[in-house]
Amino acid sequence: MMKALKSKLAIGVIATGLVAGMGTAFAATDAGGQLQSWYNTATSATKALVAGDVAGFVAANKDKLVSDYKAINNGAVNDVKTAGTTETGRVQGSINGQVTAYSTAIDAKNTAIKNGMAGEYDNVVSGANFVNNVAVEIAGKVGEADIKHDVNAQGASSLSSLNSAVATTQNQAATTLTAKIEATKAELNALLAAERTAASQEIKDNIAKKVADKLAELQTLADALEAANKKSISEKGVSLETTGKAALENIVLDGFKK
Repeated sequence: MMKALKSKLAIGVIATGLVAGMGTAFAATDAGGQLQSWYNTATSATKALVAGDVAGFVAANKDKLVSDYKAINNGAVNDVKTAGTTETGRVQGSINGQVTAYSTAIDAKNTAIKNGMAGEYDNVVSGANFVNNVAVEIAGKVGEADIKHDVNAQGASSLSSLNSAVATTQNQAATTLTAKIEATKAELNALLAAERTAASQEIKDNIAKKVADKLAELQTLADALEAANKKSISEKGVSLETTGKAALENIVLDGFKK
């Protein structure tokens, strides 16, 4: 291309010299037109050279812009993804730890109640037996006094009647006490079962609510971070585009200064 340009320049110089040396015989030749024609050819060649000079640089910078943008985008996406994964693991660990703590406390209290239950009702039975035994002893003493005082003459007959009456009373007392104990146990067992059901449901409801609330918080956080990162990426892309175009424009302007 440069060789062709030099050849054309040389031809132009020769043509101009010929015109100048021939005097008035060639006065009608349009020297300005000749110059314009020469210039048109020269500038076209120069423009082609400029285009060739900058083509590789422009393409390389466009490729760099795309490559850098993709690297920025991938880095931001991975950072956001890592942050979400880390936070999810932390929250899940915290929730599972709380469930374990609740379960441990419940198991410990349940064991303590069961271990103490037998002793608790042994005390009830012992107390009731003590009261009943005292009552029987009192009744026996009264009966004994009555027998000795009033019917001593009847002797064995009265004693037999007393024993029969005491046995009946004892049986009735035992039956009544046993029924009372069984009814009390049934009532308490029913209450314990109801408390167990209610407590289990409360724990389940609490866990479900905590998980739902925490997931909602994480979703809000993820949305905010995603939006912020997308905005930053968009703004950076515009900035890089502007800078890149300005650099290309400066290259074009500088290329025509020489």
